[in-house]
Amino acid sequence: MTCIGNSGSLPQEVQDAINANDLVAAAVLSGNRNFEGRVSPNTRANYLASPPLVVAYALAGNVNINFDTDPIGIGSDGNPVMLSDIWPSRSEVQEVVNTVVTPELFRDFYSNTLTRN
Repeated sequence: MTCIGNSGSLPQEVQDAINANDLVAAAVLSGNRNFEGRVSPNTRANYLASPPLVVAYALAGNVNINFDTDPIGIGSDGNPVMLSDIWPSRSEVQEVVNTVVTPELFRDFYSNTLTRN
């Protein structure tokens, strides 16, 4: 799983297994381009997802997962960890947006957009 692609070569033994068994290896990325081989020439199924979902798929280690019913991993306490356990609620996201996204932020950021240096 990668956010921009171009993650480098897969280990040789993984490449060999993919080729010898005609496997369809999958990749998940959050970049703005999606095409066969974007992440690696050995991945034939490439999927776009948000950066947090890229991380969730990486934690799961598998794209064949139902995030509603399958755990993405096992916690240090030995219990399954579901995506819903780590995903923020709409109210948590809204709280951050309300705190961070302010009119001043836009004024400061765009105040010199049309200024020539």
